[in-house]
Amino acid sequence: MIFITNEQKDYDDKQNDSPSSSSFLAPTDSKQRILQILLDGPKSLGDITKELKIQKSAVRNHLESLKTEKIVESQFKIERLGRPRKIYQLTGNGRELSFPRKYDLMLSLIISKIIQTSGEVQVRKIIEDIADDMASKIKSEISKRNDSRSGNVQRIEESLKIISSISNDMGFVSSIDKERNGCFSIVSKNCILHRTALDYQDIICHGFHDRIIRESLREKNSNIELRLDKCIALGDSFSRHTIIDNSSSNTQESRKQSNRK
Repeated sequence: MIFITNEQKDYDDKQNDSPSSSSFLAPTDSKQRILQILLDGPKSLGDITKELKIQKSAVRNHLESLKTEKIVESQFKIERLGRPRKIYQLTGNGRELSFPRKYDLMLSLIISKIIQTSGEVQVRKIIEDIADDMASKIKSEISKRNDSRSGNVQRIEESLKIISSISNDMGFVSSIDKERNGCFSIVSKNCILHRTALDYQDIICHGFHDRIIRESLREKNSNIELRLDKCIALGDSFSRHTIIDNSSSNTQESRKQSNRK
């Protein structure tokens, strides 16, 4: 017997309102059937053709297309008799994209349970500690690449490029914008914890995402301000973190002009 918690029911209701991760691929019926077959384990072209009951050339074309998308990979299996046999199997990426895994559901359930047992303050501390650990690694990468002789603005820009690159590796789909007043912003078109952020926006968006950026940029005697101007979890189409260097003369002049108005 499977018991469904209220949190899981709420999650599934939200999940049904939006496209599943498998729809990202928009596979044909035949491609989807191939993925289902490979979910049982590695198969040869002949094995797949036999199960699909369509022409072998069509199956081969589908498999090559899936290989190009890095959803399927092939290798040769040495048989005791005869020539090596080419077999196909799902890649790790293929499993992630084709068959949804509800990591965010598990994270939401974990956060909910910790809040019930230890309170929201404890959850926030755990999330912030994780963000600090990640920021520490990013700072280490920044210190390796940045030239200490560079000017402050240049150092910030180079640091943001590194942060944006690592954010992209994490799946945020980030880019950097430079404003006319000399400020920078990181624009993220994807939220990797979107489902959880819908329920715990402050903890995830401020305690995790904001904090990673802020702590990665923190230096001795620095005076950097971070502002979340747009947020996917609050209904915006992208998230924008504006980074303001209060020690910059351009920023100070821009604020003076703003105050005069």
